[in-house]
Amino acid sequence: MLKMNHIKSTWVRLGTASTGLALICAGVVATAASAQVRPDRLTLNDAIELARRNNPTFLSTENDRGVAAWGERAAYGAFLPTVDASGSAGWTEAGTQRIGTLDFGAQGTDWYSSSYNLGLTWTLNGNTIFGVSNARSTRRATDARVDAAQFSLDSQVALQYMNALRARDQVDVAQRQLDRAQQNLRIVNTRVASGAAAGTEGKQAEVDLGRAEVGMIQAQRDLRQADLMLAEQIGVELDPDMELVSEFTVFAPEFDADEMVRLALSEHPSLNAFRAQESARRAAARQTTTSQYLPTIQVSTGFRGNTLQALNEQFLVEQAASQLEGRRDSCEFQNAISAGLSSPLPGYPQDCSQFAMTDDVRQGVLQANDVFPFNFTTLPLSVSVRVSLPVFTGFSRQRQVAEANAFAEDAEHDRRAEELRLRTAVTTAVGNLDAAHRVLETEERNRSLAEEQLQLQQRRYALGAASLLELLDAQTTMTTADQAYLNALYDFHYSLIALEAAVGRPLDSR
Repeated sequence: MLKMNHIKSTWVRLGTASTGLALICAGVVATAASAQVRPDRLTLNDAIELARRNNPTFLSTENDRGVAAWGERAAYGAFLPTVDASGSAGWTEAGTQRIGTLDFGAQGTDWYSSSYNLGLTWTLNGNTIFGVSNARSTRRATDARVDAAQFSLDSQVALQYMNALRARDQVDVAQRQLDRAQQNLRIVNTRVASGAAAGTEGKQAEVDLGRAEVGMIQAQRDLRQADLMLAEQIGVELDPDMELVSEFTVFAPEFDADEMVRLALSEHPSLNAFRAQESARRAAARQTTTSQYLPTIQVSTGFRGNTLQALNEQFLVEQAASQLEGRRDSCEFQNAISAGLSSPLPGYPQDCSQFAMTDDVRQGVLQANDVFPFNFTTLPLSVSVRVSLPVFTGFSRQRQVAEANAFAEDAEHDRRAEELRLRTAVTTAVGNLDAAHRVLETEERNRSLAEEQLQLQQRRYALGAASLLELLDAQTTMTTADQAYLNALYDFHYSLIALEAAVGRPLDSR
């Protein structure tokens, strides 16, 4: 018989409960597709959980959470100074150093040099002050958008799961039609063999059987396609013999349209995403407006040092000796001048022998030269403060403010449009669900009557009280009633899914 007692609760309720459930009894692992185990039994809970873990489109959207979170951290980090560290090392060959026509003289040695710079810069402006609220609103909008994408994914998975269930029930319907056609053929062949019916009636029954076989082939084709589409939505490969085991039941809907609209407008994930986007656009507009008119304060400081080491140590020793000789000559000259005066100069005469190249002086020169690469000479600390205020920017400031405000207004219009869409969708879905339930009750009664009529005509034909045409008409009526009932059954399920998708939450059956 049909799986007409399948529907107890809908996809959202099952999706909400799926968080604490095991993924799949076969142990599906959401890593590389090649390493995944194909489940042989699949509930709607499992299908939704698998889709959340493997659907590429949803995972691409979910990745935005991390970016938005770092955006908020960066907004807080803007209040901290930026730190830049750099270092360098170099070598200069001995020779004459020139820049253009300027001659800086000959260098008697190669040189090693190194330096470091640790710079700190702190900036405060409108973007810094209002950037936190903008980044926080952007993160919330991203979270709301991901939640809406997850809700939409759950809806799509539920719809495809229901399509796969319907395809299986369609195969059952086709099998029953095939069984009835075979039974009719046996009845007709029995009458033809006994001479109670013409041979042409047997041919007609064979044609009817062929049509039933075609129906079976088409139903099996549709089943394969439905399973493939379900696998595509889930994001993993499914076993061809996989069994869908979730059970559902039909219930009499008693939903109030106004109450459903209120629920949708208060908590629908899609509407929440539009509201969060509107809030983010408003925050961005505030940041843009204020940052264009507030001054920018920038404080900079840094720690620097360098080294310079000669490779030719003899050059340094000779240079130091030359300097000492010059100082000794100057000392002796000053002593001579002081001696020729009636009153000697204060501090003179001096001992000029102190300006002589000794082993200690030579060793000191060599030790002072041994600095490359890390024995830095620290340069004096410097701090600079810069304040700038935009005065005229060629109307670019006004353009940016106008664009930000326009984006905020567009977000408000989008939010209102979504509210109107949800009102229409919910009201329509409530009416569709009620109509689908009434149609289902009617089609269930029609199917029972058609089945009784077919059984009656089979008995009458076997007794010779009815013609083959009457039997085939009853068979056609039964086929039509079976198909109509199946359509009505799943129209009810689809209408319930549509209503929950419009309301944005699970709905308890009443």
